Amino acid sequence: MLGYFPILFAKDVTEKNSSEFKKLSRKTFHKSLKFLLNPLFENKNGIDFKINGENIWFYPRISSIICDWPEACTYSLIYKSANSNYPCHFCLVHKDNLINTKQDQVVLRNHENMVEYFYNGTGNLTSLEQVKNYFWKIP
Repeated sequence: MLGYFPILFAKDVTEKNSSEFKKLSRKTFHKSLKFLLNPLFENKNGIDFKINGENIWFYPRISSIICDWPEACTYSLIYKSANSNYPCHFCLVHKDNLINTKQDQVVLRNHENMVEYFYNGTGNLTSLEQVKNYFWKIP
């Protein structure tokens, strides 16, 4: 399967920097993920895949996505600014504590706590964009 992500173009710099355009870009990215990946996850009983004339049954999973920091923020819908209060897409450690963080102070970002912040309207407190993340819906 091959798919392309649409690229939105703004008419000018003002539109490109507007919060509405940025939110539309994030929504478009995650809706594109849904369009490309949903066929893999629709059948809860797995998929028959024909290889060399033989049917192989498998259950698709996404185990990892390799990306740099800005891409990781795009996938996890975390603010892309290193100056945001919680700039790490992996944990919920305040920016002022990232240098001197003790292991027992680290709270990991996970599906459950990000969904909770999103739906109770406090995502901005954890630098979470207010766009539904496609990955919250897949196992």
